[in-house]
Amino acid sequence: MCDAMSRLERELPQSRQAPALARAFLREASCGAHRAAVVDEAVLLVSEVVTNAVLHGGPPITVAVDCDGGGLQVLVRDGSPRLLQRRQANEDDEGGRGLELVDLLSSEWGVQPEPPDGKHVWFRLG
Repeated sequence: MCDAMSRLERELPQSRQAPALARAFLREASCGAHRAAVVDEAVLLVSEVVTNAVLHGGPPITVAVDCDGGGLQVLVRDGSPRLLQRRQANEDDEGGRGLELVDLLSSEWGVQPEPPDGKHVWFRLG
């Protein structure tokens, strides 16, 4: 569990297990001050963002949690410089809604390049 104003980070494999590992890490790392609903939403969103990193990014993939007592910020880094592109999912599409969920549930979010290669996607809750 992190203390107020701290960051915990974990490297993830580029595999199908990465989202589950990120969810477990987030539950362990979240601060006691966070409401269960915030943690549940963060777990859902980190799963979506890590899945994007596994499918469309490259290694290394890391997840980090910043706790500041009042909010929870999650950052997912991957080794691909290709920035995310939101797309409109069709009604019968099985995927393509991850960033829509991030936009809907987070108080703010973004994508930032990480030179020389890579990027991180972050979102904030609470």
